[in-house]
Amino acid sequence: MLEKYRVYTFAVFCLFVLSIVFAPLCAQAGHAVMIDPAHGGADTGVTAGKTVEKDLTLAIALELKKALAADGAIEAVLTRDVDKTVSIQERREKILKRNPALVLSLHVNAGFGKSSSGFELYYPGFVQQSALSKKTGKVASKEDKKHLNDTIKLARIVQRNLDNLFARKGRGLREAPVPLAEGLAVPVLIVELGFITNADDRKKLESAKTQKEIAGALAAAIRSFF
Repeated sequence: MLEKYRVYTFAVFCLFVLSIVFAPLCAQAGHAVMIDPAHGGADTGVTAGKTVEKDLTLAIALELKKALAADGAIEAVLTRDVDKTVSIQERREKILKRNPALVLSLHVNAGFGKSSSGFELYYPGFVQQSALSKKTGKVASKEDKKHLNDTIKLARIVQRNLDNLFARKGRGLREAPVPLAEGLAVPVLIVELGFITNADDRKKLESAKTQKEIAGALAAAIRSFF
C-alpha cells in the first residue's frame, strides 16, 4: 500500500513539473495578429456628410477583435482602440514591438464620383521590395520573399471571404507601395472596405449589422490563413 502511494505521489509530482515546463509553450501555440484601424484623431480620413472614415475603421476593427477572441486561438492587437492620432511611424513601431504573424490595415475608399463601389485589396509586392533593395543596397532574403508570398496568399483568402459577403463587389487585388509595410518582414494587407462616396456602400458601412458581418468575414479569412 505504501509503495502504491509513493508511485502515485511520484506520478503527481511528474505531472506538476511537466505542466510548469510546457505551459509557456502552450501559451505560445496561438497566433498574434495586428489590426490597424486607419486614421484617427486629427486624421479623419475620407468623409461624406457626417460619416467619417476613422470612425468606421475603428468600429469594424473592434468587432474583428471580438470575432477573433471567440475561439481563443488568435490574439488580435490593435494599433489604436480609441479615437486618437497615431502616425504611420508609431504604427510601425507597435508592429515591430509585437512582431505579429500578419497585419490587416482597414480603410474606406472615396471616388471622384458617386458611382464607384466595392472593396479593394492592396499589398506591397516585389516591385516595392526591389525599390527598397536598391535604396538600402540590401538584397532581398528568403524571409523577405516568403512574407511577400504570404501577403498574396492572405489577400486571396480575404478576397474570397469578402466576395461571399459582397457578391460581385470585388475590385481586385492591387500591388502598390504600402508605407505601413516599409521595414516590416510580415504580411501587410490594406483592405479598402467600400466607397464612402457611394450611398449604398456608405449605408452598409454605417450599419452595425454589416460591420459585424465584415468582421466575421475577415476573422474567417485570418483563421483560414493559419
